[in-house]
Amino acid sequence: MAKQKQKNQSIIQTSLFEEDYLIRTLGTLVHSPEIALTELVANAWDAGATTVDITIPKDFGDKLIIIDNGIGLTKEQFQNRWMMLGYNRLKHQGKNVIFPTGIEGKRLAYGRNGVGRHGLLCFNNEYKVITNSEGDQSTFVITTINDTQPFIIKEFNSEKSTKSGTRLEVVVDKHLPKSENILNIISARFLHDPKFIVSINKKTVPLEQLTGLIDSRKIKINSDITIQVLFIDTQKAARSTLYQGIAFWQGGRLVGEPSWILGNEFILDGRTKYAKRYTVVVKTNDLADCIFEDWTGFKKVEAMNEVYKEVGEYVNEMFSLVAKENIEETKEQIRNDFSKDYAVLSPLARYELNEAIENITVSHPTAKQESISIAVEAIINLEKTRSGKDLLVKLSKLTDDDIKGLNKLLENWSVRDALSVLDEIDNRISVIEAIRKLSGDKNVDELHVLHPLITSARWLFGPEYESAEYASNRQLQTAVEIVFKKKVKKDV
Repeated sequence: MAKQKQKNQSIIQTSLFEEDYLIRTLGTLVHSPEIALTELVANAWDAGATTVDITIPKDFGDKLIIIDNGIGLTKEQFQNRWMMLGYNRLKHQGKNVIFPTGIEGKRLAYGRNGVGRHGLLCFNNEYKVITNSEGDQSTFVITTINDTQPFIIKEFNSEKSTKSGTRLEVVVDKHLPKSENILNIISARFLHDPKFIVSINKKTVPLEQLTGLIDSRKIKINSDITIQVLFIDTQKAARSTLYQGIAFWQGGRLVGEPSWILGNEFILDGRTKYAKRYTVVVKTNDLADCIFEDWTGFKKVEAMNEVYKEVGEYVNEMFSLVAKENIEETKEQIRNDFSKDYAVLSPLARYELNEAIENITVSHPTAKQESISIAVEAIINLEKTRSGKDLLVKLSKLTDDDIKGLNKLLENWSVRDALSVLDEIDNRISVIEAIRKLSGDKNVDELHVLHPLITSARWLFGPEYESAEYASNRQLQTAVEIVFKKKVKKDV
């Protein structure tokens, strides 16, 4: 006794806490109702619950209530776990969830340091916990309004009980949540599990089911980490999703916010059509040690660099396959973007532009739209200026005799006339080349591509076919009427 007294006398003063100390140290948990309620649902999961019923009031001053059928807490467990600052769940309880009597299952716990239990402080500085375990019902009123401690048990009572589970109650005097918004948030942050049903104001939350699957692959990162990567087409999904990008799920819970950034590497521009349509999901049970305690993201560790590298390679591979499958759609989109420029190109130039678009899209499926547009614009400009290129190359290689011949030619021709003729020759060569290329393409539109080319190349069949009378049946009919000064019947 004397030793204990001497030990106490050596303590001059214990720590002092401001009244709002806990509120100020919990960060977004006590300022965002979405985060607070997500953490409280995760706590119910860790307690082995199969049902979680949330009642969200419409007005300030009314109660927000959360009821689960998990294992609950005894009085001693509540005092040692709930009331301990910085409680280490992994150290004291392990990573596996313990279920109530009569419920079988296997789960990994989300909780690490027990911070989520303070989520009710988002709505009031005081709340009530009614928990049932091992034949007793314990009721605690918790408050942060105290001069010496961060939070205290303000009231306590106990009675006998035959059930298990926990009921949380808080009078909302700040951060009133919107039930529909919370329903969507909870829905997007937990994967579907038939043994875990969440309802908000008696409306069941449809937890994420990852429909619209295109591809799935299991990747072994190292001896400790294995991931399953899913490539999803959201247009084929059963319902819309709130997020876009690469989503990491640890044990069925979303880590941080999905995005197209892996570590420090930018994978895809979120404004592109692929980014808006496709989602990549990474599922695993092996990254718990790499996650921040508040689940906002991953730590900067070597293991995550290995994961990012493998996932990035998979994403690029899948987008290359998607690009090949959707190449016609891509071509059409670019043609629409450059419709005016595309319209004035020759048939051969259009064909070669389409080839270039295909090569760019397949080789660089994750390229930004601006980059593709710049490349296509450059190709169009080159096509517009290519007509005199071959001529200039030939002129530079002329012999003395050729130069004399050209000089003689120019004595009888003006430069303008010569250029006109040369342009026509160049145009006719281009038409012949286009017909040669396109006629061997089984997929070419014969009516709208080949037919106009042949019509513009009537000179191939002789000079007499170059006149306008042969341009079309209607012009031929008009020519006959002019020559013979008689109307031609419509049925002729």
